[in-house]
Amino acid sequence: MQCSISECKEKAIQTVKISFKETRNLCKNHHKLFKNKDEKYAPSFSKASKF
Repeated sequence: MQCSISECKEKAIQTVKISFKETRNLCKNHHKLFKNKDEKYAPSFSKASKF
């Protein structure tokens, strides 16, 4: 079974439910991205230089 993402040619590892009717077969990399899609990342600020 191949990954459902059109540009990807890797083997799918898991089928995930995207919406009420839609499911997709995702490879290892795309599954990792899908799994972390709701994760919030805090911005990191640094002090500006004097110049």
